[in-house]
Parts: sequence; structure tokens; C-alpha cells
Amino acid sequence: MRTDDPTLGLFPERRMTVFTTPRVNVVQSDEGFEVEVLGRTGLAYREGVRQVRADSEALNRPGAMMMYAQSLRSWSDGASISDEERRHIVDNITRAFLSQGWELVVVP
Repeated sequence: MRTDDPTLGLFPERRMTVFTTPRVNVVQSDEGFEVEVLGRTGLAYREGVRQVRADSEALNRPGAMMMYAQSLRSWSDGASISDEERRHIVDNITRAFLSQGWELVVVP
């Protein structure tokens, strides 16, 4: 096990995710997903070649949005999104927002 890897936190068996912002309103993870804020309404979530759009609204605080989890129904290729996948997507979007100091309110 390498101990000089800066992405290893207090728990070496669990690597910390690295987030970058390749362009305005886009947060990219080294885990292979990206979240894009599409203006005042809408978020795009991309994982590999798949994409889904989430309904969302800007809140009256800078860097704060509300997202409707149930709007995550199907991938851009038409495949349905299971409840487990939905939880995974919501978790990834939440982590991306937190990495930027933004606030995300999730409506189930």
C-alpha cells in the first residue's frame, strides 16, 4: 500500500474522491461522473456514456439548489433508472455539490 498518495485520507482502504471544475457550472469526479448545472432549472448527470437530466430549481441563496429525485426516471438511452441507481445518482450529485461548497436540497 502506498502511503504517499494524497487522495488517501484517514482510512487508507478508502480512497478520497477528487473533484475538478473543467468549465463553469460543471463538476467532474475522478470516479467517472460529472454534474452540470443547467442554469436556474435543471441538472445534467453524466456517468460514462449515459446521461440523465434532473428537475431542479435555484434557491434564493448563492450556490443553493433544490433537486427533485423522482425526476430521475430514465437514462438518455431510454433505460429505466432503478431506485438503487437513483440513490447512487443522488449521492454522487450531492457529493459534487458539497465539494464546491454548494448546497443541495433533495426532494424525494
